[in-house]
Amino acid sequence: MDIKAFCATHGIDLGKAAVSLQGGSFGLVELNTSPIEFLLLAEDDFERGGLSALVNATTNAKRAIVSQMDQILISLGIDSFRLPIPKKVEKLRAMGLLAPGLLRKVVKIRNILEHEYLAPSLSQAEEAIDTASLFVMSARALFIPFEDELQFSLYEGVGSKSPGQYILLGLNKAEGLVFYTVYAYEVASPTDLRLGECEIPSGHPLFDSMIKLSAALMLRYKVDQAIKSFEKAYAAL
Repeated sequence: MDIKAFCATHGIDLGKAAVSLQGGSFGLVELNTSPIEFLLLAEDDFERGGLSALVNATTNAKRAIVSQMDQILISLGIDSFRLPIPKKVEKLRAMGLLAPGLLRKVVKIRNILEHEYLAPSLSQAEEAIDTASLFVMSARALFIPFEDELQFSLYEGVGSKSPGQYILLGLNKAEGLVFYTVYAYEVASPTDLRLGECEIPSGHPLFDSMIKLSAALMLRYKVDQAIKSFEKAYAAL
């Protein structure tokens, strides 16, 4: 069942319900060569010094950045290897997973490194490594673990502190697929009553805005903007 029809069946409009994080433990998939390994190679190259080492340092810094993009996107069910770098950046920006300022630095470094036949300066190599380090470490911090469970609650009346019904969404992986499992509950005693469930797969119009909402709530950064983005995506279904 479509998520909007599912919510209508159970009497909850996600666009009007209160939302909160409920924890979660979603993590990143492992790559054959991790972003950290590329970052360590870049740092080792830089320490050796010399033209060849600077070229290798900037190249490995770029690899660390791109592989970190791939690790995040692949973990969220997106075939990132098929995407050009601008599209990877666009997806990360749409999901609100990393600060815009850091993404701008990544794009700047990437543009410098695209000029493959120009020898990087010492300062350019150092900036590339610093940016790669910030990028990789921010992603690791956000996804260890990623708090993926969201609860949308419909309260019984003005001033009520207890929801009458709520929708609980959790991010899952199974058989190569990534999706949110959505459960509808009614508050009951002694245990809340589960009314039904459906799924929101990666690629669904609501998926990116839900990731963005989780990240905003975790970081306490631009939460209102993330909620508006979610409400707009939900209204467009």
